[in-house]
Amino acid sequence: MSNIEKLTYINPRGESIAFSHASVFFAENFTELNTVRNTIQAISSAGQDGETDIASKRDSGDIGISGGINETEPDKIRKYRRQFCRILVPKQRGTLVYEYGDFKRIIDCRVQEADVFKAREIYTDFMVAFYCPYPFWREEHETRTDVAAWIGGFEFPEPDGLEIPEDGMEFGYREPSLIVPVYNSGYIETGMRIVFRAIGSVTNPSVLNVNTQQYMKLNMEMEAGDVITVNTGFNKKGITLTRSGVTSNIFRKRAAGWTWLQLAPGDTLIRYDADANIDNLEVTIYHDNFSGV
Repeated sequence: MSNIEKLTYINPRGESIAFSHASVFFAENFTELNTVRNTIQAISSAGQDGETDIASKRDSGDIGISGGINETEPDKIRKYRRQFCRILVPKQRGTLVYEYGDFKRIIDCRVQEADVFKAREIYTDFMVAFYCPYPFWREEHETRTDVAAWIGGFEFPEPDGLEIPEDGMEFGYREPSLIVPVYNSGYIETGMRIVFRAIGSVTNPSVLNVNTQQYMKLNMEMEAGDVITVNTGFNKKGITLTRSGVTSNIFRKRAAGWTWLQLAPGDTLIRYDADANIDNLEVTIYHDNFSGV
């Protein structure tokens, strides 16, 4: 079968419904898949020709699907209609998955409107509208970058198996660089999920965007086993500490000058640091790459 476009909606319970030319929910048309509207904010003073643009913002997006239930038997039509209404509950949060062959992208959404109605002699028509507060499609998986970590060096040689030499064996080594490039392959800036892990005592961990000199620093002592997660993503900003299996909010531990760091398209140089015991700190950065479909 040749590649076809498919949109799959997944609700908060994990139930899904697929729309395509090959689905029982036959999709005749997808609208606004790649439409991003930009609102320009401008000012104009007396006697000025034109305007001065001072800011802009990308508006939320709407995606529509129209089509028909590809079934003629009344009992099956009723079954699919009930499935449609059960999964596509208005105002409910969910995700849309776009697929075309091996290409896949995901976007967060709400069901804005979902209607099933008899409009033709054979098919039962339907219409769905989704509201997307952040109108950009992201890759299926996050990108992971280890900024500070231990690199495994443990191997079993073939065919003789493991042999430990008299002067010992290196089972791993510390990544020596304090600065690493984090590559955003998308076409817009994106937030990050930064995970600090302490293998011993650490004082005031931080990360710095070398390109902009903006930073995020926490005023606190980390203990061995602590995990701090800082999320700078859209609608996801927050800071949590997991200690001894208990997760707590440490939003107030932010140091003065804190900036919720973002990754511009392309390479961004990130440096990690600590006021004391930096060798006890491991740092991993996760981010989404946003692009169109």
